[in-house]
Amino acid sequence: MADLHRSHVGRYRLTLCSGRLKWLWAVDVPRDHQDMGDRAAVRRLSPRRWRILSFLAQHASASTLDVALVCDVSRLTAHRDLAWLHESGLVRRERSKEDRTHTWWYEITAEGAEVVRGDLVASGRPVPLQLGRRLPSAADALLFLPLVEVSRRNPGRCELFQWLATMETSAWLRQHDLAQLRADGYGVWLEDGRCLRFLVHVDRGAIGDVVAEHERRTSGLGGLLTGYRRTDRVVPVGAVLMIVQDAEREEQLLADLARGPLRASTATTTINRLFTDQRVVVA
Repeated sequence: MADLHRSHVGRYRLTLCSGRLKWLWAVDVPRDHQDMGDRAAVRRLSPRRWRILSFLAQHASASTLDVALVCDVSRLTAHRDLAWLHESGLVRRERSKEDRTHTWWYEITAEGAEVVRGDLVASGRPVPLQLGRRLPSAADALLFLPLVEVSRRNPGRCELFQWLATMETSAWLRQHDLAQLRADGYGVWLEDGRCLRFLVHVDRGAIGDVVAEHERRTSGLGGLLTGYRRTDRVVPVGAVLMIVQDAEREEQLLADLARGPLRASTATTTINRLFTDQRVVVA
């Protein structure tokens, strides 16, 4: 059992750590000892809390349910870890007044991002671009988290083996001399002994506020296909998934693909239909 450092004013907490009971200095220390408390908090980060912190640094924001899903723990455990990180000043949280569920959304703070950065540098690992300063990704919410959930429900049968967020997907495309492509994510899906590498693009709808009504159903769709039509290189994936705003825009996209198919196998679906049924159109 660790000795009690009684020279500090604050609270002590008895915590089970690696099967042993230890007294740990609580994070809500007086302001004049805040820096010392922050360093102590960093030293006490468990592997799971490191994972949560790293996840928030690369995925902008997450709810308690998201963290529980990614870490494969109960909602209560995720809540406790997030509350601990919040008290330590490593993450911040906010919720919308219009949200009737009163869901807290957690984001990493500058201090938290610096902790992750320092750990990566110290261990000789590369520091991801825009670490701790990323915007939320539609592909994370629409595909990454649901696929993780499917993996959890079907252990041994299927698995999201790899996922690259938007920044890492751009770097991966540049490594394959495909910098002109602007994908929102890259993944590797395993199921029943088969492997599928895929890129995902999310349609953001009509671009701008001055788009004429008759152009709204096609505005921005061309950008999903332009990069593929500007290259003669083979895209090293088994499929390209296009997630479109609605059925009308999907119809327009399919018509465009019929006129000029891509070299890569392409599948389309809508946001509402993505996980409500099995109908995905392959072009």
